[in-house]
Order: sequence, then structure tokens, then C-alpha cells
Amino acid sequence: MRGAGAVHRIVPDRGSARRRKRKTMTLRGSIGRLAVFGGLCLASLPGRAEVPANGAVYMDAAYGAVESLMRAKPGTVTLPRLADPVDGRILADVWNAPAILGTAPYTAASIEALLGIIQKQTQVLQAYLLFSPDPAKQKPDAARNAVEFQDELTRSHEFRLKLVAASLQAMNDFGARLTAEEKTDARFQGLRQMRLGLMEIVTGSALALRNPALRPANQLMLARSFSDNAAALAAGIAPLDRKAVIDALQAAMPNLKQDAQKAISGFAATVSAAPCDGLCRLE
Repeated sequence: MRGAGAVHRIVPDRGSARRRKRKTMTLRGSIGRLAVFGGLCLASLPGRAEVPANGAVYMDAAYGAVESLMRAKPGTVTLPRLADPVDGRILADVWNAPAILGTAPYTAASIEALLGIIQKQTQVLQAYLLFSPDPAKQKPDAARNAVEFQDELTRSHEFRLKLVAASLQAMNDFGARLTAEEKTDARFQGLRQMRLGLMEIVTGSALALRNPALRPANQLMLARSFSDNAAALAAGIAPLDRKAVIDALQAAMPNLKQDAQKAISGFAATVSAAPCDGLCRLE
């Protein structure tokens, strides 16, 4: 990578060992819980996958291109930037939702593909959040990176929210298709674990929105992503988690411009009024 050869192996410096440990566990925990779900729950169920047949392949190719770009100029002290004419075109592919995700509704048959896409997207986010210009001598400064790379991180958060919404919809379809014999403790535990991992992604995006240095355009992009995906998120989130997400977003309101505040208010209204069925009822 361009100055970030060991970025995934270094814990971010957030000012204390406790915060560093918490952030690392959150980033890794999401992936671990998704893997648990894949191992415990996936079954051969009928249903069409709304993730395009080549969506995962497109994601892999886009990720590979970004990774190659990061390695293209050893010794430089930054990562690919959206504002760069060349870098920006390559980065745009890794967040090309129509090509990678297709369209809703997402069924149980989409889950495996969604898991792989989430893993790749998390690796992209980690590359920016945990970047260090000199990994051998300098620990990553996640707080500085959140400001410096906010354009790239906002796009990553936005796309991961779409992935969470799609995954929760697919999980609801999975649960609805289970026969009485298939409703085992292992499957329900897998569902709980995956939902917990997905909730960590949602919480991470909410915390990103609270960054007072976030520019208005990025505020609005992320706030609208919450609003646009509100119904799908609510359908898969238990009532206490719904409240926790709303509270986290409302804590960001003082830092937001009016349009972003309006989007978050819309999210809160949709989630608060949503019925609790299916996965929402799984405690």
C-alpha cells in the first residue's frame, strides 16, 4: 500500500489503550459475527438472489483495483483520494451500489454474497481509518484520519448502511422460510450474532456523523443514507436497539446543518413508527 503496508495489523491510536482496544474489537467483531452467522445459519433455501449474479465478482475486482492503487507508489504518505481525477474513478467502482447490490427486495439466497461484500467494504474502511504514513514508527491516528479521509470514509459508511439494510431484509426472508424443524437454537443464535455485527456497523456510522469536523456535504450524504434505509433497518432491529440508534443520531444533531437534521428526523420518525415483526421480535 502507499505508505500503509501494515495498516490492518496496527491498532489505531485514540488517546488511550482502552479506546484503541474498543475500536479494534468493534471493527473485527463485526466480521467475526458475520462469519458465525454464515457457519450456523446458511441453508439451501429456495429464492432468487437480488444481488446481481456478478455483484460479488464486481466487488472483488473493484477492491483489487483499489488495493493495487494503494500499492502503486511505495513511500508516498497518503491513500487514494476521491478528489483525484484518476484515483476517484477507481474508488467510485468500489462503492458502485447498483452494480454490486442490484435492487431490493433481498432474499435469503442473497445472504452469502452480502456477507462477502460487507467483509470487503470493511477492509476498505479500515484502510482509511487505520492508515499510518509510517507503520513501523507511527501508530495510526484514527481521529485525524476521520477528518483527513472523511470523503472516502463517508462513502464507505454510506455503502455499508445500504449493505446492512439489504442484509437485514435477506435475514428476515431467511427466517420467514424456515420450517418448524429448521428453527433450531443454533440458527437463532447465528441470527442474533449477525444482527449484533450489523448493529456495530450502524453504530459506527452514527458515531461518524457526530464528528464536528464533518463537512456539510458529507453530513448530508450520511444522514440521507440513514433516512433512505430507515424502513429496512427498522424491520431487522429490536426495539431497544432502535432506540439506541435514534439516541446516537440525535446526539449528532447539534453539529448538523438543517438538511441533515431533517433527514435524521425523518429516520427517527420512520423507525419509531415501524411495526415490530420478524427479526425485530428476536430478542
